[in-house]
Amino acid sequence: MAKVTVKFVVKANAKKAYIVGSSENLGAWNPANAVALTKEDGVFTLSKQFDADAYVEFKVLAGKTFDAVEKGVYGEEVANRTFTATKGLKVEAQVANFAK
Repeated sequence: MAKVTVKFVVKANAKKAYIVGSSENLGAWNPANAVALTKEDGVFTLSKQFDADAYVEFKVLAGKTFDAVEKGVYGEEVANRTFTATKGLKVEAQVANFAK
């Protein structure tokens, strides 16, 4: 199966940010295996390869634990973010808050 590169761009008020998700290369929902994003100019970024047309769910974390999962403006739960991997896809996420 062909591979495609997906770029993540995350805006969050945090010192560190990680992505954990349904695919193996995003930790397979194990926060200990979450993937760190690189912070540059106040924005976190990461590029990863996925099988073309793969459907992926993910969450943004402020640490390698679900105790630091992203939350909504009022501290409410946020649904899993999703995308289908296509060539040149840029996945953008704005995180309002984190649990910790």
